[in-house]
Amino acid sequence: MCVQFRGSLTACSRKPKSLRARNVFNSIYERLDNFELSNEAYERYSKRLDGMTDQKIVAIRQDILSRRGALTHLKNELEKRSLGIIDHDKSSAVYQANDKRITELTIQVADYEEEIEKLEAKVANPQQIKLTKTEFLNLIKTASDKMKAGSAAEKDALCRILFLNLRVDNEKVASYLWKEPFASLVKATELSSGRGERT
Repeated sequence: MCVQFRGSLTACSRKPKSLRARNVFNSIYERLDNFELSNEAYERYSKRLDGMTDQKIVAIRQDILSRRGALTHLKNELEKRSLGIIDHDKSSAVYQANDKRITELTIQVADYEEEIEKLEAKVANPQQIKLTKTEFLNLIKTASDKMKAGSAAEKDALCRILFLNLRVDNEKVASYLWKEPFASLVKATELSSGRGERT
């Protein structure tokens, strides 16, 4: 049986069909715990990302436009509520509700402005898109802990980032098909440890 992370579970021809997710995830945690950073893995990641930079910049620009639209909407609502609140007595429920919403909107506006500023900096300097070697190392070191602590949705999202699919035999994972740059990292780890793995 293959666990597909791009869509739904493929048809299972294995019998019996019962499988505990815990067994699959324990296997994934073990793999992530064994990750080691190598210069080769980081260089592959770096080169691969360089090739994706143009696509990433287009996506970031679209994200900026989307956030600017949302920011305009928030600012309009903030202005309308700020002007309308003066018509109500401060002790009224309407005033209290609007005051609370104005506070929320003010925070959201500040957050959006900060996010847009960060995204614009990435477009101005594409090298900010790429993780530094230290950031890459920290990501590798914490991947297992993040997976263990994550909700079901977060685990699913991480699996989509890490794997193309998993092949499962009985109650354990038989092989992994990793996405880059993790495939290179796994290969480098196996070579340094002298063990092999089917991928």
